[in-house]
Amino acid sequence: MEINTKETEFKIIEDSKDEPTLESAQEFVGGYVEGITFPNGDYLIVNEEGKLMGLPLNPEATLLWRATFDNDNFITGRKDFVAGPAILIKQKALKRWAS
Repeated sequence: MEINTKETEFKIIEDSKDEPTLESAQEFVGGYVEGITFPNGDYLIVNEEGKLMGLPLNPEATLLWRATFDNDNFITGRKDFVAGPAILIKQKALKRWAS
């Protein structure tokens, strides 16, 4: 899968030195953050109210979501989508956001 990342919509963090703070993540997504842990350990940060606010579809993050989750491992599965800017922190870069 090839993802065309646009810094203004979808950011991929591969090094822990680039991992965002809570404040910078909130600024990037434009509001309160919601975090989703992927089965491979990657962590997706989105705007918690992005859909309610009517933010536009994020095609890159939605493609990644639908390639990862189906109805067997997430309630909304492939029918769901990501609205607004998103940050994907690769598992190897997780320090601050690790649970």
